[in-house]
Amino acid sequence: MAVSELSAVLAKAAVVWVVVDDRPWPLWVAVDDGTLYAVTGGGEQPLPQLPAQVELVLRTKDTHERVGPVPARAERINPAGEDWARVTDILLAARQAVPTEELRDRWAADSVVWAIIADPETPVPQANRDQPSDARPPQPTAATTARWRPKHLTALRRPRSGN
Repeated sequence: MAVSELSAVLAKAAVVWVVVDDRPWPLWVAVDDGTLYAVTGGGEQPLPQLPAQVELVLRTKDTHERVGPVPARAERINPAGEDWARVTDILLAARQAVPTEELRDRWAADSVVWAIIADPETPVPQANRDQPSDARPPQPTAATTARWRPKHLTALRRPRSGN
């Protein structure tokens, strides 16, 4: 995959999968100039401590093809640092709900803000349409609705009038 193609996929990313200890973790991100920003912990999305080097798995917006793994580096943003206000402004702007200033204070006290920078120079394997999705089958369960259906799901049959 070319550098420009990877940059285009990163620019449109809203959710990526970060691979930590061979397990992919879904991660909501805000994107700014090719850098992904995320908030974890403290009532936000769960994610283990990120190592300095991680792998990202993305999906293209138009075809939903898998892109990756893409090597990246993760950096923790310090609440006392000079980038804190700029990065949290980017995260607050991408937030669906109406953010408040208290949210930024809660992030500083209880959460971790990450900057994840993908390495666009490293070749990324092309998606293979025949490659399995890595989806796992659902766990067996005793829950079933095979015998009972709610009334709103069954069609009401009305007798036809014999006109």
